[in-house]
Amino acid sequence: MECYCDYERAELSAIEMRKARKRHHCDECGRTIWQGEQYEYTRSLLGGAWLTNRTCWQCLELREWVKAHIPCFCWAHGYMLEDARNALESLRHETSDTAGVLFGAGRRLVAIRRERQRKGRAPLR
Repeated sequence: MECYCDYERAELSAIEMRKARKRHHCDECGRTIWQGEQYEYTRSLLGGAWLTNRTCWQCLELREWVKAHIPCFCWAHGYMLEDARNALESLRHETSDTAGVLFGAGRRLVAIRRERQRKGRAPLR
């Protein structure tokens, strides 16, 4: 199966796991990353501009789940939740044996939604 991703690739990127020393917001789900929480910090050079992204551990868990179960999962920072939903929807239409994958991803999406609501952020659609 050939994989084609429509997103522009970064010219350079550095990814590291960090422990928050102050509050940040996840660039995927928008929830607060609290002091002391682990998160992924990415710095990328894209189109001549440096971009930084912070991703909470719950969004990382969802991303890794989808990557492990969908051979060609294309995603971009800031759009990962939408891209994951689209990939899961495509998988559901392509094959009939997807209940376990969809259930696992759904559990992770519900956990993200509940954490946002618990922390006083607007719910995800």
